[in-house]
Amino acid sequence: MKRIIPAVAALAIVGLALTGCSAGSSGGSVQTADNGDLVIDGEVVATADVYKAAKDEGSLVFYTGGSETSEQQVADAFTDATGIDVEIVRLAPNKLQERILSELSAGQLGADLIRISGEDLIAQLADQKAFQKTELSPDISKALIPEAIYDDGLYFNSFDRVYSFAYNNQVVSSDTAPKNWADLIKPEYAGKLGIVQVGAGGSTAALTRFQLDTLGQDWLESYAAAKPRIFDSSASLTDALSRGEIGIGPVPIATAYSAVLDGAPLTIATPEEGAAAYPFYLGETSSTKRPNASTVFINWLLSSAGQELAASIGDYPVHTGLPNPTIGDIGLPAADDGFVHRATLQESLDNLQPDASLWSQIFGYTG
Repeated sequence: MKRIIPAVAALAIVGLALTGCSAGSSGGSVQTADNGDLVIDGEVVATADVYKAAKDEGSLVFYTGGSETSEQQVADAFTDATGIDVEIVRLAPNKLQERILSELSAGQLGADLIRISGEDLIAQLADQKAFQKTELSPDISKALIPEAIYDDGLYFNSFDRVYSFAYNNQVVSSDTAPKNWADLIKPEYAGKLGIVQVGAGGSTAALTRFQLDTLGQDWLESYAAAKPRIFDSSASLTDALSRGEIGIGPVPIATAYSAVLDGAPLTIATPEEGAAAYPFYLGETSSTKRPNASTVFINWLLSSAGQELAASIGDYPVHTGLPNPTIGDIGLPAADDGFVHRATLQESLDNLQPDASLWSQIFGYTG
């Protein structure tokens, strides 16, 4: 069932004050045990034979629907920790899905690993046998929340990303800036808003479900009545928001924070009504030519080192016992503290098409 937890006090994070902060790119303290196992921050990430074979493979290709900036931080940290290079192919989840399915049908899937949001997308990839099971290190496996592992390791939830909203603090005065979702439908923000179209991926599906379920259809209709500019991806909306082409828009916290670190004048809000959480799924492809490097990467991503990196840019880890996510020096609310609204995989699938149809009708969107 979806967790709807009591509202928390609103918190605004001023982007310009955070531009000097780093999300961190260290893979943790690396040690090789006497037997050759790869040990990072006290966790066995790979046995000696797997790690040696992974280093011999030398690199891997990572298809992702995540933020280009944040995924590059991940790739750099992994390479620093292991010596294994990562080539990133980044597209919006719906476009990435099209590419993956096309390559699968031609028997030429180029990815060793895939990370993507969207319950319908991951279910389709699993049905098309895009993945093979990955063996986790016992240290990693026992540290994960049960909901992180699907089909005995066929794929995983690598973290929960949160969809809130942000505003350009050079366009919208902090004195009159919105703090809550209810503020966004005030008349003074008409003409300054943006939104990503509902079919862009799991993120927008989760956002729409949250908005309909928590804020209500009347709220969404009022937002649409303000004639927001509609974007094809959160990356393109964030770019327009950073340039001041729009003043306010819903955006994943990690995507907005990556822009802040690049100098964008954005303020990220954690509204009283909460925000939508959505998983980023991760799987090793059945066609990988680098199975050992892929296995090491998945174990590292799910280790405390990989999960701490995710948390440092505002994502909620699936590794137990880690601190709450942060944005610079600001801590986000705990996962069970009222801010995060989640739907189960089945709830997401059940509502996907009805929500998309209703959203398109409300916004007059034909794609």
